[in-house]
Amino acid sequence: MKRVLGLAFILALMAAPAMAQKITIDYAHDFDFPSVTTYAYVDTAESNATNPLMASRVTAKLKEALARGGLTEVAENPDIYVTYHFTSEKNTSYNTTSMGYGGYGGYHRGWGAWGMGGMGTSTTYATTYTEGTLIFDAYEPEDKTLVWRGTGTVTVKDKPEKQVEQVDAILKKLSDKWKKILKGKGK
Repeated sequence: MKRVLGLAFILALMAAPAMAQKITIDYAHDFDFPSVTTYAYVDTAESNATNPLMASRVTAKLKEALARGGLTEVAENPDIYVTYHFTSEKNTSYNTTSMGYGGYGGYHRGWGAWGMGGMGTSTTYATTYTEGTLIFDAYEPEDKTLVWRGTGTVTVKDKPEKQVEQVDAILKKLSDKWKKILKGKGK
């Protein structure tokens, strides 16, 4: 039973980087968000992901989410400007698996908790993964003051189709938070 629980715990630790997703927002509490009905997307040098195909997918997904939220894209005089930024970082996770047994159960003088004799082995595995943060910003058009920032941090999947699903998941959660702001319920 202990082996099964230990193995389940180790598998959970190994899967933790793949499941990690953190969504946060920050916004100007004095900004009149309910009055926002139009936006203009602004493409900047730091906006785009390094892959132009992924950059166009993220832009399209952002515009879809804004349209679902009731905002209309306009070429002139928008209520807000919207853009995104992408950062990534390579990380390494180390997991150690230990297995073994002792000769005598219990505590024996001089031999530690597992008693005399016994055998054991430990193996450490290194797992490298990319953590990506997608940042969506909204600015006031007049003075370009940041009024809303939403971030989503995930362990980036290898396949582009899965990455698009991750962008969708981030946008869904951020749009839920946007709706709470519009209802006056904050974050």
